[in-house]
Amino acid sequence: MKALAVLMILLGLLAMLRFGSMDSQDVQRTEAIAHNFAVYRNEVHRYVFKDHKTPGDIATASLDLPTGWVMLRPWHARIEAGCLYVWGEASPEEIAVVRDLYWGSYAIGRAAAGQLVPSYGGVTPVPAFVSEGNIVSVVSVE
Repeated sequence: MKALAVLMILLGLLAMLRFGSMDSQDVQRTEAIAHNFAVYRNEVHRYVFKDHKTPGDIATASLDLPTGWVMLRPWHARIEAGCLYVWGEASPEEIAVVRDLYWGSYAIGRAAAGQLVPSYGGVTPVPAFVSEGNIVSVVSVE
């Protein structure tokens, strides 16, 4: 009888524990890289829109990135022909997570055949310095 009471208490305690599903390491890695790109992109935008609109590459050292932030991939930023491009290598899953972070913004996508995909109906050209398949953010600086 005592064993049954102990068993019931243990089952009661077990029922009260909440079992949350653990994300796989791949999902965690994908989200970490997406957030890493988002932090980099945000700091590039802050820098550029504080009146640093000179054409050319933007050095990472000139950005005010958070203390302890580590670049997980080699992200790049450049102003050319009146547009700010922020790009880097990313998987389709990572690109999808970044787009979700920015509520499906059409300013962020994948470089495909010299244009931004998905598009909003028009064609947003992507220069050749952005490699095919890279994540890219394109905004006007004018």
